[in-house]
Amino acid sequence: MEIKATLEKYKTIGNLLAPDYEQENKALSEFKTNNQNLSEQQTAELINILQNNSEISDKYFVASLLYLYDNFSKDLFKSLLKTAINHKDPSFNRIFLRPCLRTFGTKAVADYLVDQFNKGDIIERIGISNLIYWLHPQENGEADQLHHTILEKANNTSNLVELYHYKLRYKNKLKHASNIPDNAEDLIKAINGNKVYEKLIFNQLGWTRNTQIIIENKGIKTDTFYIPPFTLNSGEIIVLHLYNGYHFYETEMFLKDIFCGKTSHENVIIHNNMTFAEHFRESKFRDIFFPVTVGEYLRKNADPESPYATKIYETEWINKKIKVNTLPGNPRRLLTLYATLSKTNNIIFDLVGQDLSGAKETYKIVKEIVKKGGSAILLDGYDEMKNDCTKYIELQWIKT
Repeated sequence: MEIKATLEKYKTIGNLLAPDYEQENKALSEFKTNNQNLSEQQTAELINILQNNSEISDKYFVASLLYLYDNFSKDLFKSLLKTAINHKDPSFNRIFLRPCLRTFGTKAVADYLVDQFNKGDIIERIGISNLIYWLHPQENGEADQLHHTILEKANNTSNLVELYHYKLRYKNKLKHASNIPDNAEDLIKAINGNKVYEKLIFNQLGWTRNTQIIIENKGIKTDTFYIPPFTLNSGEIIVLHLYNGYHFYETEMFLKDIFCGKTSHENVIIHNNMTFAEHFRESKFRDIFFPVTVGEYLRKNADPESPYATKIYETEWINKKIKVNTLPGNPRRLLTLYATLSKTNNIIFDLVGQDLSGAKETYKIVKEIVKKGGSAILLDGYDEMKNDCTKYIELQWIKT
């Protein structure tokens, strides 16, 4: 199977980043089985995909394929790293970095990044600083020269946008760190009216203009898992895939409390309050003797001025007197969702207790809110919605 045919099959199958999550994409594994080593022609085709204005899925294909190879050319190594440097999303620039680390080692990668940092423009320098987190291992000193080079530049530039990105990685190692904005919203306010900085951020770095930042996550790390960095803006819906299993509920509640601002985290900045769409619960006593009705639930939990306060009644058989504990999973979830949406358009939600059709209906309702300027984070155990969202993030397990 040749490169072009494999690429098309890879995109048809989906699960584009499978090797990064230690999963299989059959198109990639079949190609590896039939091509134990890459030919010069195949290498040239892969480099061409990386260097041309290909779709990002095509570039992910190259990187994901190289996860399966223990050896590939130095030219391919350089093209992968240049793509990593220029990739604007700090959550997924690692996809191009990791095959290089695996095959060539940390020192070779760090040395190349030093060279590119010294020769590059401000966009490339920022791109390299965005790769620092993913550069592992660093404990053996193999990346020390890279850190030294970046810090030296950081302490000898006055460009506020550049300094902001260095502060994300090095924090208090920078001179006058307290004068550098801590978050994107403060940076945008600080550069307001400065045409040079605004061009740098909105045109060259690809930030979205006139969009309200809701949450900035600079990376959440525990003993067992890591949530990559992301920014949630108004008009966006993020799917955060936590994987299904015994850990799901505890992990979901941990993250929900952080994103709703109930638990503070040094790497998460809440610019606008988020609300979790809670599930219906009542005490065993009430469940038996005084079960809550739909009308009572909405009186206590919904804003009566909002059209969402009565939207559940569009389902013909549901009325105020029906007991909530008699509702099946899908309408019961819609009841709590509508109550939440009657008060806010910035929500965190899950699809627990719903079948596939109910989950799709819930997701569609939330998407409509997001289109009108709201924002949402779906905490999910599955990945069915990964191709129908603004950003898709996967929890990463930390190997012990």
